[in-house]
Amino acid sequence: MPIKCPQCGMENLDGALFCDECGASLTEAAAQSSEIAPAELKPSEVEPEMPPKEVAPPAVGAIKCQTCGHENPPDARFCEICGVSLTAPAGPTPTFAEPPPVAPPIVVPAVLIISETGTELPLDFSKGEVLIGRADPVSRVFPDVDLTPHGGYDAGVSRKHCRIIKQGDQFFVEDLQSTNGTKLNGQFIPPNQMQPLKSGDVLEFGVLKVTFKVKS
Repeated sequence: MPIKCPQCGMENLDGALFCDECGASLTEAAAQSSEIAPAELKPSEVEPEMPPKEVAPPAVGAIKCQTCGHENPPDARFCEICGVSLTAPAGPTPTFAEPPPVAPPIVVPAVLIISETGTELPLDFSKGEVLIGRADPVSRVFPDVDLTPHGGYDAGVSRKHCRIIKQGDQFFVEDLQSTNGTKLNGQFIPPNQMQPLKSGDVLEFGVLKVTFKVKS
């Protein structure tokens, strides 16, 4: 006979240990039902013994308890046998971190080409100008283009020899009062005066000769 839940009043299948609806224990209700003594029947009223009922297959859509394996009705919220909740809490929505933005490549608009070796020295105009000279940690001078590895000291390149400026699409060169001067296409340029510079021009820092080239 169905077992009525003492907590919520839900009628559960015979043999259920916990309520399908609220999960409350049904063992106390089952014990109370068993304490009621059956009325004595007269021999003539004794019902004939019935054959055992066949166990019905699990209902379509039955919920299997992950703890004890019992097949529960499709609408059960708690297991009839062990009382474990059958409604699994929804897990957190997975979040995917956005990849960091990719920095755009540095565009090198121009280079200096060492005449003797053909080595190209890129000119980074992100600050609007490029300082050319020789690095000197003692004087704390660190030019953007250090000509020391290219014979700058023996060629007479000053620590702060000159600068190349970029204004829009135009370039200029300015000597910074260097000791041995700066030549543009074989001619000394006056110090502290910007001179127009175009692709293919030859610059001389002391006796170190380079070619200025604009990248297309």
